[in-house]
Formats: sequence, structure tokens, C-alpha cells
Amino acid sequence: MPKQLAIHSEVLLLCERREIAQFVQAYMQHLQKQKVALPQSQFLIFRSMEQLSVLARRLPLIPGSERVRRIIVLADAGNNLEERRELLDMVRGSAYFSKIPYCAHFFFPGRLQGKRWRSGYLEDLLLEALRPETAESGEFINLYNVCQEYVDSVNNCRGQGNGLGNRSRHVLCAYLAATEKYAGASLDEAVAAGAFALEGERFACLRKCLEKLGE
Repeated sequence: MPKQLAIHSEVLLLCERREIAQFVQAYMQHLQKQKVALPQSQFLIFRSMEQLSVLARRLPLIPGSERVRRIIVLADAGNNLEERRELLDMVRGSAYFSKIPYCAHFFFPGRLQGKRWRSGYLEDLLLEALRPETAESGEFINLYNVCQEYVDSVNNCRGQGNGLGNRSRHVLCAYLAATEKYAGASLDEAVAAGAFALEGERFACLRKCLEKLGE
């Protein structure tokens, strides 16, 4: 029989899909290696913003839900940010969420300089942070371009109306699969192996969001 879900942490990180959970967990481990104090957190995965409302109704019924004090929802901004923000606002206004002392959210790929959320996906951020596998920058650029061309070719073969919804996800997967170092690795394994440059301004907003959990 499947093990019954139970909440065992005061901090919940609700992630829209598995890749977001894998990356955030690996990124938190990266921060902890830098002596950033982060509390023990529990990850729960939902498949869409529409499903988040179902999860919000289910949470109070899960054993241990009364101990939760902090929640962060981590999701893709996608191409219709306003619609996603409205769905999130409805969830945050629900009976359970409204009683949580600290509730925040983060939309990937992050914020613009003017603090507005960017449209797009987690993989858009990760592609910007890709670290070349070798010291040959020309080799990296060539491989990256080939992967883009491959994904675009597949997209064209799928035909109009059946295209890939998150192009960046497929480009990233193609690039990692085409390397010697990261082929076959899950996203969290690729993060741990150094596939991405995790320092710098592009991750500052996410770092700040997670650091608040330890305050």
C-alpha cells in the first residue's frame, strides 16, 4: 500500500513540477554549503496552477498540516502571468493559506530589473546560467546552437498547433544529453555537478526569497 502523505516540517515548498523541486532543492544545498542558514523544508509537487487550488483544499486534511508556519509557492511564469497570478491570489485567500504567518511565491525565470516578473520558465533562467563543459567557448556555442536547431526541427515536424509548449526545457535537456559530463543526469545531479553558474545577479531574487525562510 502507498505510504500516507504526512507533513513533518514547519516549512512547505510547493513546486509546480518535478524539475522545479529538483532545482530548488539542489540550489538550497548549494546555499547551505556557503553557510546560508535555511530551515528544514518539505517539498510538495503539483502539476499546474489549476491543481494548486485542489492541493490547497487538501492540505488542511493532511496529518501534520497544523504545524506549517511558512509556505513558498514556486512556479513558472509561463506566457500568461496575470492569469497565473489570479489563480495564486485565490489560493492565498483560502481559509488554510490565510492562517499561515508567512506565505510567499516565486515565478521562474525571476524578476526584471524593474521588479516585474519575467514571462517564461525555469529553463530560461538555467539556459542563461549554463556553464561550458570545457574551456573551449567555441565548442560550447556550437553545441548549444546545434541543440537549438534540433529542437526547432522537431517542433516543425510536430506541425502547427502541436508545438512544444516550453522550448527552453527541450533545449536544455538536449544540451545536457549531448555532453559527456551531464548525459543521463537528473536536473539536481546536473546542478551538483556544476552545470550552472549559480552565483551572480540572476539568482539574487531567488536567494533572497529562500533566505527569508531562515529569518
